[in-house]
Amino acid sequence: MKILLVEDEKSQQEVFKSSVKVFNSKYGLNVEYEIVDNVLGALQKIDGSYDGAIIDLRLGNDEEAGNEIVRQLGDPFTRIPIIFATGYSIDSVIDHPSIIKTYSRGEEGYESDLLLLHEIFNTGLTRIMGGRGIIEKTLSEVFLNNLLPQTETWISYGKEDSERTEKALLRYALNHLFQLLEEEGERCFPEEVYLYPPLWTQITTGSIVKERTNGQQFVVLNPACDLIPRNDKFKPGHRILLVKIEREDEIVGKVKSGSFRQLRDNRLSYYHWLPRTKFFEGGFLDFRNLRTLTKEEFDEKFEKPSIQISPFFVKDIVARFSAFYARQGQPDIDEDAKKALIASLKEKKDAGQ
Repeated sequence: MKILLVEDEKSQQEVFKSSVKVFNSKYGLNVEYEIVDNVLGALQKIDGSYDGAIIDLRLGNDEEAGNEIVRQLGDPFTRIPIIFATGYSIDSVIDHPSIIKTYSRGEEGYESDLLLLHEIFNTGLTRIMGGRGIIEKTLSEVFLNNLLPQTETWISYGKEDSERTEKALLRYALNHLFQLLEEEGERCFPEEVYLYPPLWTQITTGSIVKERTNGQQFVVLNPACDLIPRNDKFKPGHRILLVKIEREDEIVGKVKSGSFRQLRDNRLSYYHWLPRTKFFEGGFLDFRNLRTLTKEEFDEKFEKPSIQISPFFVKDIVARFSAFYARQGQPDIDEDAKKALIASLKEKKDAGQ
């Protein structure tokens, strides 16, 4: 793990160095660090190669120095967790998603900071998203080995429609990342089922939406092409298809105890399990409990999507939903015909055919 300390007081720098040495010895780890003492030095150093930063709010006579560092870096470049330690009021620290902790100096030492940053490091988050991460490495390989050799083709597409080509290149690059992540038999954590919060407010296949009056949640299961506005208008005649999410307390009386494992493993054809997370209570899609609404009715009765089911899991839900309504049953064949088939197969096998 590599940490950047932004601190101008020499005494605090020495305290930090000593804390890292004790931390490494105590926990058997290898935390590396660099120290800078001004805004410019911090901006030049933070390049995505760090797994965290500890920043003093005041540097020299500048009481806004720490805030200025975060402001100038901006969202695209602060993909590392930041801790603010200050001898001044913590209320002066700006609100930013990268800032995971703020405290007044003297309340605690650096050990708790290092422990918190190491817990995040252990998740792999900074190794994936940081400048040294697998995403950057893989995208570089895709750029050099897959995209540059096909430059002429993409140039021709770009001449026809630049914006469309850019989106296509993004999909193309992401498809290579997906291939990297697809491991046979790999089990997923519940949080992977969802995109939370959703990246856009437009409903799409797999959007989880909540009814305004009673809080009942549904999943949108229209094909994605039905939900794309044409000339800023929804397709006339199309309706929003919603599947109800049954809560655990709603479903427990409808399913026999002996079927709970089947329910969990999605082996009951008309239910599909949505796992519980901290941000979503989970439940079960009931493919038999459907509603359709016009776009106008939907906008009036439902809130904007609160959660989006991720593409990998949407495909499975749609496939199971389609299979449930496509089932026809199979007519049985006359017993005499079945016996005749078995006899014929045995005869051929005995004859060595």
